[in-house]
Amino acid sequence: IPPAPGHLRNAPCPAPPGDPAARAVLAAVAHQADEADVDLGQSRTADERLRGARAFGLRGWSVLPLVDTLLATGRFAEAGSVIEDALTEAAVLRLPRLRADLETQALTVRALRGTLPPEPWFTPSVWRAVCLDENRATHARLLRARGLASFTRGDIEDAWRQLSGLFTADGSPLHPFLSARAVAELAVTAQRTGRSAEALPILERVAAEQGDRPSTRMTLLLHHATALVGPDGEAEQHFQLALVNHGANRWPWECAHVRLNYAVWLRRCRRTLEARQQLTTVLETAERLGAGTLAAAAGSELRASGAAPAPAGTGPLEQLTAQQRQIVQLAARGLSNREIGERLFLSPRTVGSHLYNVYPKLGISSRHQLRDLVQGR
Repeated sequence: IPPAPGHLRNAPCPAPPGDPAARAVLAAVAHQADEADVDLGQSRTADERLRGARAFGLRGWSVLPLVDTLLATGRFAEAGSVIEDALTEAAVLRLPRLRADLETQALTVRALRGTLPPEPWFTPSVWRAVCLDENRATHARLLRARGLASFTRGDIEDAWRQLSGLFTADGSPLHPFLSARAVAELAVTAQRTGRSAEALPILERVAAEQGDRPSTRMTLLLHHATALVGPDGEAEQHFQLALVNHGANRWPWECAHVRLNYAVWLRRCRRTLEARQQLTTVLETAERLGAGTLAAAAGSELRASGAAPAPAGTGPLEQLTAQQRQIVQLAARGLSNREIGERLFLSPRTVGSHLYNVYPKLGISSRHQLRDLVQGR
């Protein structure tokens, strides 16, 4: 049974032993609890030491959840590097099941970054040696990778077929951990293909199995999915609940995915200014993460909302990031940090931190000067 969410992160405990096997075990427990910080801290150290010791038998067991967490937290470049290195070793040591998993993870990286290679995506000789019925984690990674690849190519019907394979019709998961973490992606394809009614029992089953205290990550994913396939009148509430927990910022790609679909909903409700505010944040996050598919979607939605392309001017705000410019514009209009945070789903402290970093760049020291600068006085 995984520990309660937050337990590993908040409870004091002695430093783990230096043995990489012990670190890998602790990382595995943290992985199941969606404690990304603990997971990555222990996994990276264990992976480095196991690689240095050339103990690939044990490393092969621990590298896959490490890559899963790197992908989930938006560290696509690092994930790609780990995959490439592990694939080389798995090929040399003739470990077909591990190669199969790593190939699915490599495809997932390409799909999220918008750099899909031409098919075939997988090595036939590797997959002939793998029995998917006996390796459900491999099967789950394969279905998600294919689903994301189809979505990136614009084949939403096939994306639904692949992602829905992660569950039975009543919501029973193919894999107890990996299937549930794809529930929001499933909901997106269900909404796009008119299958919300088919997705709803799956969502309800996943929510029930998470219990009364789901992890921060699962709380975000469940609210996101419910906003998409649940009752129309409750959509905005669920979008906002997905974003209001600032601990969810540890999952930046998934937060940005929520914002993108919230912006689509806002635009369809003719609330274009609010939609643009969300999309600006999505675009900045996507560009920072190297998430090309998400960036392209945000750019398309911005154009659909009537936003003009950003001018290539040389004004003082051009040196700021998109989100910093957004915060500056709102602050110049007289909004408090709390009011800005409520609009952008950021904490007041995060807004204050942005302004603190912006002032020296702009050569000012107060909000009054900021207003004058923005208004061109």
